[in-house]
Amino acid sequence: MLRRVRLALTVAAAVMAVLLAASLLAAARRPQLAAVSGVPAPLAVGTELQRPRPVPSVRLIDERGRPLALSAWRGKWVILAPSMTLCHEVCPMTTGVLMQVTGELARAGLSKQVVVAEATVDPWRDTPARLRAYQRLTGADFRMLTGTPSEIGRLWHFFGVDHHRVPPSKPPDVDWLTHKPETFDVAHSDVLFFLDPAGQERIVGDGMPNAGGHLSGTLRALLSDQGRRNLAHPQFSWSPGQVIDDLYYLMNKNLPASAVPKVSPPTPSAVGRELAGSPSPLAALHRQSGQLLATTAALTGALWKLRGYPVVVNAWASWCPACREEFPIFSSASARYGRRIAFLGVDTDDSASAAGSFLAQHPVSYPSYQSSSADLSSLAPIVGLPTTIFISRAGKVTYVHSAQYGTEAMLEDDLGRYALGR
Repeated sequence: MLRRVRLALTVAAAVMAVLLAASLLAAARRPQLAAVSGVPAPLAVGTELQRPRPVPSVRLIDERGRPLALSAWRGKWVILAPSMTLCHEVCPMTTGVLMQVTGELARAGLSKQVVVAEATVDPWRDTPARLRAYQRLTGADFRMLTGTPSEIGRLWHFFGVDHHRVPPSKPPDVDWLTHKPETFDVAHSDVLFFLDPAGQERIVGDGMPNAGGHLSGTLRALLSDQGRRNLAHPQFSWSPGQVIDDLYYLMNKNLPASAVPKVSPPTPSAVGRELAGSPSPLAALHRQSGQLLATTAALTGALWKLRGYPVVVNAWASWCPACREEFPIFSSASARYGRRIAFLGVDTDDSASAAGSFLAQHPVSYPSYQSSSADLSSLAPIVGLPTTIFISRAGKVTYVHSAQYGTEAMLEDDLGRYALGR
């Protein structure tokens, strides 16, 4: 009996050894999964609807004169902007930015999954023939839509886009196609919409397109003096990269590592131009740029003086690798938004000499105060660095971001939500 038990144990051990060897051999031959690259896409500038809204059927006409309803694009993502071919203030910028977006989609291999389109707010003049002429003039490589005044009215009423005829400018602008003075203009909202493959409105992005101050000569020539000012300083703007971020966010896709923009701090002269004309309390901060100031008590006094302005407090330390990676993002954002938002740094649990050397190598347009995690806890809990604290105009903490900002778009989204109250 004992002999049979020993024999059974020996056979079982041999079988286990064979199975283990086979398992190891299979594992060695099995192809390894590639590591996931990139970072999760942020919601960059748009506002996501809590409940998606089905877009109604509207009878439109494309640039070829063919009937088209938005429902024809079911199964695809749609990026849709209001525009008009005789706009001189913003629409040439919209065209330029959307042309960049179509280029990015082509490079990402998404052209067959995403439709980019402009729909007119000027159905009185934007005929299919004019839309085709505008495409030839500008090189626009995306869809353009028009329709009867009643159908265009139904379309933009659903999306909440205001558009109405107004008197022409004085002197009137000249029609680029007919070379005759224009007899009226159309005032309209500046906005961008994202629709999902089910034909539902998902994201609304308010504001002007941001072409980075650069347009083709043809598009720039269509701008008026006001348009050129808008090109240089777009209000509440959305850039091509931010449009792609919002699209990837909806698609639940990671941004490729190559698509995550590397942010370089702006030059001192660029910062000076951006911050020129800042209100006195904010200008006082800019004069202290890069300085390491005193203690938490001094920070408290500074916050009191800044009542009436939104404040963004970034807690960092020279020994914190994530803080070093994040600093160029704050350098860029503080220059861009520093006329409306007060930025402050807090060097946390650090030595003054190390912090001073760090600031000398990482220029920003605002001062930093020395403090500790314990002292800052009276303002907001600090569970790690970096931490960014958003404070309202009334001096109330509205949001605490306890992590590194991986992209400038992620920080700009929070600035819009928690500092500017968009």
